[in-house]
Amino acid sequence: MSKKVVVIGGGAAGCMAAYMAAKNGHSVILYEKNEKIGKKIFITGKGRCNVTNACDITDFFENIPTNSKFLYSAVYSFTNQDVIDFFVDAGCLLKVERGDRVFPVSDHSSDVISALKRKMAEVSVNVKLNTEVQELLIEDEAVTGVILTDGKKIAADAVVVA
Repeated sequence: MSKKVVVIGGGAAGCMAAYMAAKNGHSVILYEKNEKIGKKIFITGKGRCNVTNACDITDFFENIPTNSKFLYSAVYSFTNQDVIDFFVDAGCLLKVERGDRVFPVSDHSSDVISALKRKMAEVSVNVKLNTEVQELLIEDEAVTGVILTDGKKIAADAVVVA
């Protein structure tokens, strides 16, 4: 059954959450307070955006100093290879550099942002820019939506804060 999902935040996590929810058949609205999505992505990696790491997953876990088991489910649900495939499928070609770091071939983080935009458009994510969420609507200890800074209430079956 399709649900109405609100995602708060248009960074990497918010864009991916919105895409995955919509890909799984839900109606998704993403609220971003800035004038564009991916504002922090734009400056990561000195403007190049280190997308992921191409190391073997077992090596990845060996480099987590404490409680790496906490991440097992997340990492095995969407591996670094899945991240690479996602961006390549979205038209953002990638390259592996020293230390197994993965960057766009273009060396422009804007290509990563464009790929996220294309993927969200593919699954009809409704992106609302310059729109800030002021608070969560909570009834009977459950989140039922959001309140925007203009006072407008938006009901939702699920809210993702990213």
